[in-house]
Amino acid sequence: MGKLFGTFGVRGIANEEITPEFALKMGMAFGTMLKREGRKRPLVVVGRDTRVSGEMLKDAIISGLLSVGCDVIDVGIAPTPAIQWATAHFKADGGAVITASHNPPEYNGIKLLEPNGMGLKKEREAVVEEIFFNGDFDRARWDEIGQVRGEDIIKPYIEAIKSRVDVEAIRKRKPFVVVDTSNGAGSLTLPYLLRELGCKVVSVNAHPDGHFPARNPEPNEENLREFKEIVRALGADFGVAQDGDADRAVFIDENGRFIQGDKTFALVADAVLREKGGGLLVTTVATSNLLDEIAERNNAKVMRTEVGDLIVARALLEHNGTIGGEENGGVIFPDFVLGRDGAMTTAKIVEIFAKSGKRFSELIDGLPKYYQFKTKRQVEGDRKEIVAKVARLAEKRGYRTDTTDGSKIIFNDGWVLVRASGTEPIIRVFSEAKSEEKAKEYLELGLELLEEVLGS
Repeated sequence: MGKLFGTFGVRGIANEEITPEFALKMGMAFGTMLKREGRKRPLVVVGRDTRVSGEMLKDAIISGLLSVGCDVIDVGIAPTPAIQWATAHFKADGGAVITASHNPPEYNGIKLLEPNGMGLKKEREAVVEEIFFNGDFDRARWDEIGQVRGEDIIKPYIEAIKSRVDVEAIRKRKPFVVVDTSNGAGSLTLPYLLRELGCKVVSVNAHPDGHFPARNPEPNEENLREFKEIVRALGADFGVAQDGDADRAVFIDENGRFIQGDKTFALVADAVLREKGGGLLVTTVATSNLLDEIAERNNAKVMRTEVGDLIVARALLEHNGTIGGEENGGVIFPDFVLGRDGAMTTAKIVEIFAKSGKRFSELIDGLPKYYQFKTKRQVEGDRKEIVAKVARLAEKRGYRTDTTDGSKIIFNDGWVLVRASGTEPIIRVFSEAKSEEKAKEYLELGLELLEEVLGS
């Protein structure tokens, strides 16, 4: 049997790998599974991001679902977290999101959702795959074909976020925020949410356009060079940028400085854990030890998982976690949406800023200081086996290792992680320490071990 799903959903080049026929079969396979699980007339929420191929693929997957007797709520263009929220809100039996997140415009993909809005469990993915490849679909009789209705979820989603923050505190300070939604799905939500919260808002790249004409939808520092200058030049309190499906939010301070995602995650986690009186923080092995300090000061525990937002979400659900996230700007509020939510993250950051009375740079600089370095090496062969050999070599040399995801060598003041990319022929090396000198030393150690394995 073939393999469809990656870490979260399936992606590829639109109309080459992710074709209408592919989406049709995916809808039929997903709907067939839902019916075989005992649901007489399953209800599925379907939405998409702004990509040019999105309407074509959305219509195809809806056709597949209808053909096996599922009813569909078509929510149109919306952020991935809004579609996840809607799946739970409408008490649906599942959901489907047509998106390729931060990938370039020629890509698209499909994410399938549980009734609670979380990404589909692995064991249910396997069932969908088996039905998909066997072509064993339970087509409905002509008079039992499903029905589709449209719903506008943007307004209720915005209202749900507003109900979770102190709107009066925000309106009192009136933050000046510059927004870059990368012409993606967040263009329909984030500028309007911030305005309704009482912010002064200037938007750039905020008209929906699936060609992503302004910039690559990945909100990294390189792609946000012009945006950083805009934030500084306008004298804004801070800026926020999103990826194509708006499940992440990346911040720029008033000086035009790019802020690493684990720092804004730390600000949010600190506030949430303080409000909840502690709890469980879930993050990955690649996230800063800064989060451990934040948890400790709030009498909370930390659980570290493999890299991947769906893996973090599953751990939050299974262990009743309080807050979760990754170093890339993705934060999960499990009592709201069981997935990364860029708009909810932004609203919480705005609330924290408004209540603090400080400048944004002061909030960031007030966090415990850590230094980080990242690099990568192109490799041939089995990447995971190479990383496993690095772990064995490190253990042989007496280092304390963690092999949750890759090979992580742990020191009292930092760590170095050697990890295989899941999609590219590269191995990434990350390091962190309380001093810049030590962080460089640990990075060099990770590279030295990798080079020794590659040369053996």
